Amino acid sequence: MRSLALVGCLLGCNGGGSGSLELSLALPTMPDLRPAGMTNVTVTATAPGESPISTTSSIGSGGQFEAGEFPVGDDVQIGIVLRDVSNRIVGVGEASQTIDIVGDQATSISIPVRRPFVYAASSSALYSFDPTLDPRDPKFQGKLGGVLAPLFTISVGGDRLAVVSSDKVDIVLTKSNMVTGSINIPTGVRDAAAVPGTSKLAIAHATGIAIVDLDSSAVQNVSVGAVDRITVGAAGGGGMIAYGLVGRVLPPEKPGVLATCTGTSSVVAIDVDNPLAATPQPLGVAISDIAAAPDVPRLYATLPCAGKVSRVEGVIEGGGLTVTDVAPLSRAAVLTVAGDRVWAAGTRESRPQCVSNTMNITCTPIMPVTCPQPSGNRLSFVIDGAAIIMQSIPLDGGAPIVLEVPDRRETIIDQDDPAMQHAQVLKSLGAVPVDLVTLPGGQYVGLVTKSRYYIEEYDPTGLQVILPCLDVTTSDWLLLDMASSSVAQRVRTSCQLTPPGGGPADVFTDWECDQPPLGEQSAFPPNYLPTSVGGLFGAR
Repeated sequence: MRSLALVGCLLGCNGGGSGSLELSLALPTMPDLRPAGMTNVTVTATAPGESPISTTSSIGSGGQFEAGEFPVGDDVQIGIVLRDVSNRIVGVGEASQTIDIVGDQATSISIPVRRPFVYAASSSALYSFDPTLDPRDPKFQGKLGGVLAPLFTISVGGDRLAVVSSDKVDIVLTKSNMVTGSINIPTGVRDAAAVPGTSKLAIAHATGIAIVDLDSSAVQNVSVGAVDRITVGAAGGGGMIAYGLVGRVLPPEKPGVLATCTGTSSVVAIDVDNPLAATPQPLGVAISDIAAAPDVPRLYATLPCAGKVSRVEGVIEGGGLTVTDVAPLSRAAVLTVAGDRVWAAGTRESRPQCVSNTMNITCTPIMPVTCPQPSGNRLSFVIDGAAIIMQSIPLDGGAPIVLEVPDRRETIIDQDDPAMQHAQVLKSLGAVPVDLVTLPGGQYVGLVTKSRYYIEEYDPTGLQVILPCLDVTTSDWLLLDMASSSVAQRVRTSCQLTPPGGGPADVFTDWECDQPPLGEQSAFPPNYLPTSVGGLFGAR
């Protein structure tokens, strides 16, 4: 391992004294995994219940830099962000355990620092994206070997990845991207989350919740019934609580005029250190995702049918739970908590046009959306496309930062045109956030999404179809830059026509998805469908 070192002065609050902190930043020796080009470092100290405190310093030619001043305190989490001359994040790190910053004493810790890789699991392979590279660089996209059928990728301390499949956890060392062992877990895995500040995972599965210790390989299983989503956060009296979502309600793919959104969900709570059976408590509303704050006892939820991000309040063990509005978010789908903010993704609905055989009509949820289109009342096309909405909401309340991603249009090419210029350009009927992860530094958010596009056939005379009915489904990986309110990177991992192309009697019969621009094309054909996303030191 290669390392940088710093010695910083720590000043006590209210004259509480000063001390020294020596940080050894451990970087991998493999060039493709080691941060490069860093010119400054930001050190962030976060104490329980307190706002994060950060200092930024230049890195000298010998790899030395000064930490600056931090107040003394107990159970402080230290995080590192490395940036290059353009202020782009090129490295991230976090201490594997909290430390006590004590006045008049010296403290030394080693922190693993890595490139800010983002991972997408597809149930058949684990793909990586390196945001520090140009998307056209052949090393921008990669595939990790040694893992089979991955479902979720969880960062544990930064020096390890837990790759969770349906019945086991593979442990990957991030300094080499090599699998070093595996742990068997209950089957039917549905979700996974890290236990902050520990080497443990909480696993949601078909019959309950399992707490997995990566160091000892111990697995403690609690039967509480099927759990769909899981998150871990601070308990009111200390320790950690695993919260499980029961009866998850996903946001519909189609807009509200073409789909109904109904259901109710429950939440169950398990003490991570003493996992015992518990009864799920009903909330009376439909919930698509939950996320707990790691430092304060707060639980948040996305309500897809109501279009809100809410806070769950009350004592879960005693029942009587309520939800309090935090922010409006159309088709709220997924969320997480990172730092002092809640990060949530939803969808701005599309505006569809429905028809009968003779005129435009109002759309209803019973109208079919299929190719070839049926006669009678049906969807015809989309006037305004759907778009992903990303929100960053202050944990203590306040107006959110909102990024509405420009709606993605897909080009479908007529393969019989030798110039490859005869095409149909489709607006999205629906766009659904599947999963998200926030990266350290509060600037980047990784998303995987699924979108659907539809247009009915064009037959102006009723005698022969000129343009066929097209029903298209795509999957995308996105890196959103919240600082500049833009899409930093995007990869379209799949584009599929159902059924493919037009009919044999059509004028133009052979249609395929056009290739996206360079840098947005998948390096691993054929199509793959990401089902989750994770990131080194990221919050998911």
